Amino acid sequence: MDFHRQRHRWSDDFLAAVRQGDFDGTAAQAEGGRLRALVRAHVDGGAGFLIMTGLEAAGQDIYERALLWASDALGTVMAQDKAGTRVRSVRNRGTAIGEGKSARYADSRHGGHLHTDGAERPFPLPDYFTLLCVRPAKAGGSLRLVPVEHIRARLADTPDVIAVLEQDFHFDRRGDQPPGEPATVRKPVLFKTENGSHGVTYLRQYIEIGHGQPCAAALTSAQSRALDAFDSVLEDPANAIEGRMAAGELAVFNNLRILHGRTKFDDHADADRARLLYRTWIQRTPAAGTTDGT
Repeated sequence: MDFHRQRHRWSDDFLAAVRQGDFDGTAAQAEGGRLRALVRAHVDGGAGFLIMTGLEAAGQDIYERALLWASDALGTVMAQDKAGTRVRSVRNRGTAIGEGKSARYADSRHGGHLHTDGAERPFPLPDYFTLLCVRPAKAGGSLRLVPVEHIRARLADTPDVIAVLEQDFHFDRRGDQPPGEPATVRKPVLFKTENGSHGVTYLRQYIEIGHGQPCAAALTSAQSRALDAFDSVLEDPANAIEGRMAAGELAVFNNLRILHGRTKFDDHADADRARLLYRTWIQRTPAAGTTDGT
């Protein structure tokens, strides 16, 4: 699948309104309806993601406001941590994935580790997540996307693996659990959403850390084999869609269908030129969660 074919440009009327700071007028209302239709076609269905282009012409000052406007048009913006963060800055904070009690993948410059957002959360998970590219990296940092349908198809000949992945694992909460609650959340990697489609929640390191917590048993050999089989498919470049976002592009992803990661990146030494993206998590109504798996 061609990454570039998922690009769609904001309408000229909307961009003209945005340059005036108008997110409430008729142009914005019409564009909100258009965005919802595009998401139904390309994110709920289709490739599982889309990229809206053209905001760079309006300037960086409106990026965060534009992202929240688009996110509100698609559902309810979710808090991304216990501090209530609605828009998270995705940038290199010099950490490694899983480092300490709270470091996240988004805080590093490392590649690989394909995952879904909110893997540390209980259900309901974010239905969508967005990324608005403020500044790309000096080099690298391309997105890698793998649909869960591709993984299930590749694992179809090993139903025992799928059966294990449909059972609960302990995911580390990364310190976001309320006081008095366990340091892990139990949930399956593979599940059914409320509309009966296949869903996924995953970040291998959070599972490894979770099963090392005092409240959790160690991973069984069957669980480790199932996770290894899942990773083998996930890390195969033949299953991935890859592309690089440019400044001003706003992407919407189906967080229950698409696992994502990035290639390792090199950044500018100047912090004002370093890679920076803004991210939101969105819960549509009705919320997508698990069923009994039947």
